[in-house]
Amino acid sequence: MNDDNAAARVIQDLRAAADAAAPGSRLPTVRELSARHQASPVTVTRAIRTLTAEGVLDAQPGRGTFVTHRRHLVDKEDLSWQSIALGARPPGEDAMQALLAMPRPGMIPLSSGYLDADLQPVAALGAALSRAARQPASWQRGPVEGVRTCGPGSPAPPAARCGPRT
Repeated sequence: MNDDNAAARVIQDLRAAADAAAPGSRLPTVRELSARHQASPVTVTRAIRTLTAEGVLDAQPGRGTFVTHRRHLVDKEDLSWQSIALGARPPGEDAMQALLAMPRPGMIPLSSGYLDADLQPVAALGAALSRAARQPASWQRGPVEGVRTCGPGSPAPPAARCGPRT
């Protein structure tokens, strides 16, 4: 026998019994429900636990299962205030979602700001870093006003001149 169907039958029967009974009414025992639905006690207990979690039943060990006091529940909550409070979607959100989306297989994402690991010159960067680390000036604190590394009058060769003070 399929336990899912048995559990659904027990849940449906208990829900109907709870709707018809007054709050506080005692429902049939696990043994009675097991015999009625030809389901195992574990399946019946699982169904009771499900309805207890929904607030339909109140299971009290050693005493029985009772119908809870029903609150008047609204069929559908009114969430329209959220669209007014949160407003419309900001412009450009679709473009941002497209940038953040995972690329298709075989494509290299360039929107993250970092090169793909396959494109990074790791060996060249490591060599440059080790050369720079051996320079004593690399470990000294720079001047507060900055260093002029590029531009006219800098000691850098003309090909390295790049403009404003950094």
